[in-house]
Amino acid sequence: MAERLSDLYPQASKIIRKYESVNQSGQPHIIPYYDKLGKKWTVGFGRTLGDKQTEGLTDDQIKERYSMPMEEAEADIDRQIETSLQGVNQLSSMLPEGVEFSKGEIEALIPLIQNVGITKIKSQGVKAMEALRKGDKKEFRKQLYDPDEGFVKAGGEKQRGLQARRLEEGSIAKIYEGGEFARKHGGIVMRNYYDYEPRSI
Repeated sequence: MAERLSDLYPQASKIIRKYESVNQSGQPHIIPYYDKLGKKWTVGFGRTLGDKQTEGLTDDQIKERYSMPMEEAEADIDRQIETSLQGVNQLSSMLPEGVEFSKGEIEALIPLIQNVGITKIKSQGVKAMEALRKGDKKEFRKQLYDPDEGFVKAGGEKQRGLQARRLEEGSIAKIYEGGEFARKHGGIVMRNYYDYEPRSI
């Protein structure tokens, strides 16, 4: 049996399961719900329904037609990771010759793309794309994951949930590279996985 993508990219899968589940329980949304911030019907682990799929249907009809059993939600995680990897390939092709994404950087990008979408990242992340083309991966990561400058807005406002998610995503690369370190701050040991100092949330 072929290994699942969610097993090959466990850190990415962990974040998707956490932030796209019911109250961060790890359990998928079996019944579709309307995401007021994203303005999309969503089911499973963050699978959004297109406007054409829901056009002309009542809320009850949407919930009945597009309910997603646990087994299907699990399989859909792998499909979403596969789609996200296509987005990673698009970004990778923009790097200068001789510069590549590390395993950790790839795995950090997967849940970001799953959540934000590669089109939005490329169109709205102007500074991130400029850094990518220069091969400045440090600045690229900052523009994506920083809780102040990264992709942390929904409905035009910064969202604490997105800030927390971006911090977790951005930490993946450092976990893989063995770059985790602790520092004392106000008597509390805090972890910083970045190679820069992200602003607090």
